[in-house]
Amino acid sequence: AAEKGAVMAGGSAGLIAWFDGGHSDSMDPDTYRRAMVKEVEATSNTDEASSAPTGTDEVKKWQYIRVAGLGFLPGLACPHYDRTQSNGSPRKADYAAMRARHSGEGAICVDHWAALIVDGGKYEVLSVSGKEGPKPWVYADIATEEGSSIREPTPIAPSGDLASILKTPASINVDAREAQCVAENPIV
Repeated sequence: AAEKGAVMAGGSAGLIAWFDGGHSDSMDPDTYRRAMVKEVEATSNTDEASSAPTGTDEVKKWQYIRVAGLGFLPGLACPHYDRTQSNGSPRKADYAAMRARHSGEGAICVDHWAALIVDGGKYEVLSVSGKEGPKPWVYADIATEEGSSIREPTPIAPSGDLASILKTPASINVDAREAQCVAENPIV
């Protein structure tokens, strides 16, 4: 479809889908298909991501997981980078720990109200103005002049060459919990 000029897009899990893999909330039972269908039947005015707990009694017991993507773009993608979900763990902090376990993959992190547009070998960052918090950013590992990579994701320029922010992974480690996640969240 992409080779024929079709626009291919996605947010949240749809961001992860295009990359080698991503930082996912797929172990959150509130985002399982059954829960989402019930929520949509109850109201159609909700965000697909679970909300941060407002008290310790609301913290839910689940962990973020690395899930495989389709591999059209290299890297380990993290949507909602600036958010905390129902497990009470800020994605930014958990993603740093995941990166340590998956050090062969480069980072691409997208804040909740930001988007990364890829067109051939170029990219552009879009953000929604007027939303809460600071201006949404897209972050990536940035190569230094010495050839090493900054391990802390750094805000990228508003536009540029895709090769400057995405690198072919040195290695990809599959998360063993991915099979468990699929079993707990069947498609039908």
